[in-house]
Amino acid sequence: MLIIDEQTVSPILVQTALKHRLPIYYKDDERPLDIKEHSKILTNSESCLQMLQHHHPEHIHTKVSQLVKNKARFRGMVADLDEDYNFKLVTVDELLCTKKENVPFPVVIKPNRGYSSVGVYIVKEEKEWDQAVQRLYSDLLLSRSMYSDAVLDSEQIIIEGYIEGQEYALDCYYDEAGEPVILNILKRRFAHDQDTSDRIYYTSSLILDEVRDQALDYLRLLNDRLHLQNYPFHIEMRKNETGVIPIEMNPLRFAGAGTTDVSHYAYDINSALSYFKGVNPDWETIVNRADEAYYGFFCAEVPVQISMNLIQSIEHDKLKEQFSDVMEYRVIQSAGDRTFAVIFFRTHCLKELDRLLTLDLEPFLTMKPVKEAVR
Repeated sequence: MLIIDEQTVSPILVQTALKHRLPIYYKDDERPLDIKEHSKILTNSESCLQMLQHHHPEHIHTKVSQLVKNKARFRGMVADLDEDYNFKLVTVDELLCTKKENVPFPVVIKPNRGYSSVGVYIVKEEKEWDQAVQRLYSDLLLSRSMYSDAVLDSEQIIIEGYIEGQEYALDCYYDEAGEPVILNILKRRFAHDQDTSDRIYYTSSLILDEVRDQALDYLRLLNDRLHLQNYPFHIEMRKNETGVIPIEMNPLRFAGAGTTDVSHYAYDINSALSYFKGVNPDWETIVNRADEAYYGFFCAEVPVQISMNLIQSIEHDKLKEQFSDVMEYRVIQSAGDRTFAVIFFRTHCLKELDRLLTLDLEPFLTMKPVKEAVR
């Protein structure tokens, strides 16, 4: 069953549901939500988890989703898999009163439940602490009208040790035997060492091979504790000399805002259909293919300093021209998200990624006239 939040729906997901007659339950649906013990469930947004909590609070998928969505509980469960893993859970008031000389820098501060990179800050040194805390606090205040408490926790904050290494994001599921199946591996690219934005993720045949075996080993260890079957998820992890370490696990969904569709363009893999049909991609054939291109997605967001209410129009055609090879330009129209477009692209040049990472999006926005804006 698909549980859908209609605000941001992938057209590929809709076409898949219609073609293969996948049952759909909408976020605000008033019908009974009938879910069996080992039912296959996939959502397109974590806002849909509220429906499971309401209708089936004792279902294994509901209980595990609540566990992994709570970053502190998830970290507590996996902490012993890495001896250097350290974190602390505090309230917002405690964060504001924390003495920075007692903080074991470098650290990351973030909401205990969060969405995208809202309120996530890397703090490398003591002198950066005050500004990072104030920015996080401002993010929480601005986000209260956009996200529910089930999606973004504005009361509890995680302070955790910064994990060095390359960051990857994987779309996966545990099959009916509890074995992990990887549907895509994306590499995350940053503009600088304190960048936490979700602007660009990309993949290639070479990237698949960089972390696939280690990720599978880790996911098996993880399921020794979770005991999951027929369970889809998106997990982000870092790889360094000690192995792979999870950053967070997003339950019952793949990469958000429909961005999991990058696997369709890169490898002809339909993530949702693969999960429902129990397909395990032939990664050996994919890794050894001749295609050396990079495939990725670009999340275009309204800059945080601009109020969304002040925007009159967006010049999508001009933004599209910034990419050498656009596979799909998907306009996003959601009142609850700053993302206004997701661009699926292909390139053979990493320099293009670096240019796009620092691209100023403000020139593509047309603001309302002053008189209209103040009405």
